[in-house]
Amino acid sequence: MMTYFDKIRHLYGIGAQEQLGFEAHEIDQPLPEILKEYYLSLGKQEAINYSHNRLLKPGGEIGFSQDDYLVFYEENQGVVFWGIKRADLGLPNPPVYGNYSGDEMQPDWHLECAATDAFLLLMAVYNGVLGGLAFNANSFEAVPGETVDYIQNTYEEIKEISHATQRVFTRDYESMISLSFDKGGNCTGAFIGTGDADLFDEMLDNLDLAWSYISSEDEDL
Repeated sequence: MMTYFDKIRHLYGIGAQEQLGFEAHEIDQPLPEILKEYYLSLGKQEAINYSHNRLLKPGGEIGFSQDDYLVFYEENQGVVFWGIKRADLGLPNPPVYGNYSGDEMQPDWHLECAATDAFLLLMAVYNGVLGGLAFNANSFEAVPGETVDYIQNTYEEIKEISHATQRVFTRDYESMISLSFDKGGNCTGAFIGTGDADLFDEMLDNLDLAWSYISSEDEDL
């Protein structure tokens, strides 16, 4: 069975034995087992970890918030931070929480993912559809119900990393779709990505969307 890290590697076309992480001596503080494994194996891969939201680097960037969360990931504009409760650091694969307040002194932490490896997959998907994958596109227009139905019927929803307002779908971890929903359940945006040009063309052909951005059009500028 593929682990979440295997799925990340498959999505980004990275070989199973390819090491793209930090050296053990660069990790200067205790981390949960699964998070340390990620830093050692994939932590330095630019597209996965730094193309939109950002994995914090060991050696000064990772640290505790004033209310005892080990913060290790930040949103691209520095508004949201993700971390693990100090009390959970002894767990091999602890839950990850997001502080959405934009203010460390008045935090508003919410459970993001029940396990660290699932959270890292979620970030790999977000970063991928927002520029990390070679072929990506997005639409900030209302998504027709028929298109949502097509996606639900054609792609597998990754329920472990989906939420009511942001649902994630895949086809064999070779192409990804993330859909945004408002509180009324209306689909308000779509983000897609893949490393395969033919799959990308197929996605553009089959999804009835008004695209705000298509990465392949950059070549024509």
